[in-house]
Amino acid sequence: MLRLLTKTRVLRQLMPATGATPPASRFYAKNQGAASQKSDDDMVSDEPIKFFGSQAATWRAKDTRSGGSDETLWYQPYVISASLAIFLLYFCALREESDIDLRLEGNLYEHVSGLEEVQLTVNYRYNKEHGLDTKEQERRLRELGVDLGQLDAKLAAQ
Repeated sequence: MLRLLTKTRVLRQLMPATGATPPASRFYAKNQGAASQKSDDDMVSDEPIKFFGSQAATWRAKDTRSGGSDETLWYQPYVISASLAIFLLYFCALREESDIDLRLEGNLYEHVSGLEEVQLTVNYRYNKEHGLDTKEQERRLRELGVDLGQLDAKLAAQ
């Protein structure tokens, strides 16, 4: 609805204030038999259309993108800020914890089986390729029961 109002407002601004009819109705009237009443506006000329001094010269691209600066209400930023503040206050402070919140507090490796091993393997391979220390990854991989000899052979084969 707002876009429709904007487009009609822009159209009204572009139309001359002399009370002339819009071009579509002039075209319709011309086809209905009013062709005998030719005015200077209806005449086709080969002259270039003047840009400077027209309303198109004063039109800013910002008005096209945002729909004009007169559309926003003066209190709109305050309403949006207050709504966001109330939303954050409720969800961060006032709301009681649910079972989903308690599950999200846990470790991701506890919820997804095999994820820690894959992550450690990727880190181990990266550190080996770039000559970095791999002691931490090797220690944790041993704790998980991964054979480092097979892992090194597998990485060498790739």
